[in-house]
Amino acid sequence: MNCMLWKMGIIFKAAGGARMKRNVMGLVLTVLALAVCSAMGEDAVKVADWPGFRGAGALAVAADANTAVAWDVKSGKGILWKADLALPGSGSVIVSGTNVIASGATGTEGGIFCFDIKTGKPLWKGSIPLKGKPEVFEEETTTFAPATPVTDGKRVFAVFATGAISAFNMDGTAAWTADLGVPEITYGYVSSPVIYKNTLIVQHDQSDEKAALVAFDTQTGKEAWRMKRSMGASWCSPIVIETSKGPQIILVSCGGVSSYDPKDGREIWIVKRESSDIVSSPAFVNGLVIATLGTKGTLAIRPDGAGDVTKTHVAWKNDDAGAEVASPVVSGDCVFVVSTSALCLNLADGKKIGEKELEGQFYSSPVVAGGKLYLINREGEVTILKADKTLEAVGKASFGEHLDATPAVSGGFLFVRTLKKLLCIGPASPSKP
Repeated sequence: MNCMLWKMGIIFKAAGGARMKRNVMGLVLTVLALAVCSAMGEDAVKVADWPGFRGAGALAVAADANTAVAWDVKSGKGILWKADLALPGSGSVIVSGTNVIASGATGTEGGIFCFDIKTGKPLWKGSIPLKGKPEVFEEETTTFAPATPVTDGKRVFAVFATGAISAFNMDGTAAWTADLGVPEITYGYVSSPVIYKNTLIVQHDQSDEKAALVAFDTQTGKEAWRMKRSMGASWCSPIVIETSKGPQIILVSCGGVSSYDPKDGREIWIVKRESSDIVSSPAFVNGLVIATLGTKGTLAIRPDGAGDVTKTHVAWKNDDAGAEVASPVVSGDCVFVVSTSALCLNLADGKKIGEKELEGQFYSSPVVAGGKLYLINREGEVTILKADKTLEAVGKASFGEHLDATPAVSGGFLFVRTLKKLLCIGPASPSKP
């Protein structure tokens, strides 16, 4: 089905019925995510899919209003199915059609696992050998599979902590492999890849002059282009955005925020802001790049500049809205930033308009589904709030074990991976995935 046809289908579905008002914001954010369709071409994945880290457009927003607000893993209440993962990992799962996909790895083997979305039945496993171990790798803070895979609907791509890259066809057959080499970076490599048209984009930041932004041909695995970077280390993931001046790759690192042309890697603009240990990935909503820079707060940047735009294109900044790991998410007029508390910043000016104290440490990024904000701390405790400035509690649950991955949402179902398990959480009212 071509992009125009399924765009129309989503719009008509969201606009009809008594739930129209509730679906308006979900529709708006869905339309924003549809820019990914034109960037990826007519064979792009469907809106219902969750094709990479934080879903379509890396917005971490789903229009699904029927997602659950309570479940119990121990008793199985609300859990549609569980599946074991043969290799551990901390990257998030993705959804493509009837497939749910996760990665895993040890020091010698990297793997991609594909499951049936309805039953959790294993469909195939793809594996590649891994060589080398990062000298600064810390077992307690990361894994050999910390990055989230990405798919164009035809192939699935994964990057591992050793710098190895694998591509598998959707039937499980191997397509190609590449190797960027073991990165020299504290804590180990974490960044998830993204896709622009027929190229796989990898942010390979590290602590020396080898740092680069690299693009691979998705069909052949051949390197399409490489751009050296001098922005410092990063554990963030890139995003691809559509602007009035064309597509851009947005990267965040310890030196600030920068933009590159996805066609050749040429640097377009840069905002300098020194920080340290930045893990949060950017978002793009209402023409603004939203970036949380660790302890240095959150910025909103207009992406229509060129060169050093530090003094000219920062629309607003909030120095008090920092986050160690979790990426920001936007719903309505709220920018949610999560650390020891959930902050709601006004999208227009960055001022704090809501706050909710939280317990625990958050590596999982927040996700919005049907006007609900899902927050999961590292102990696996789930807090569900209204995705508005009230931040009113609407539900809670627990996975009962350590959890760093960000949920995927599709059709009212939540898909979450722990270190060695994959779970499908059913919607609030009965349905089938």
